[in-house]
Amino acid sequence: MGLRKWLRRRRLERAARATVDALFDEPERLRGTSLKCRHASRYIIVDFEASGDRVTRVRFGIVRHPRPYAFSSQAHKVIEHWVYDVEAGTIEVVQGLNLTRLDGEDACE
Repeated sequence: MGLRKWLRRRRLERAARATVDALFDEPERLRGTSLKCRHASRYIIVDFEASGDRVTRVRFGIVRHPRPYAFSSQAHKVIEHWVYDVEAGTIEVVQGLNLTRLDGEDACE
């Protein structure tokens, strides 16, 4: 990859991160999803799509530690993959993976 392509990719990565940061700064845009503003510190950018110098879609993941029951001592590590379509303004969960169960554990502590 040449220097120009690398610089363009780096600039688009920063734009994708700023786009998701802005998403978590506005609770109204998160309405209808299970995402909250407090999840902003836990997301990671997985990939993004761009049209020219504009980011059009961002795929990001969030690690959660849900409990199967309200008073359960179990806690699973789950990663959810989300897609934010910037142009349409839609946010949707694509996949959820229970990492604890993938490791063959049942998370009893």
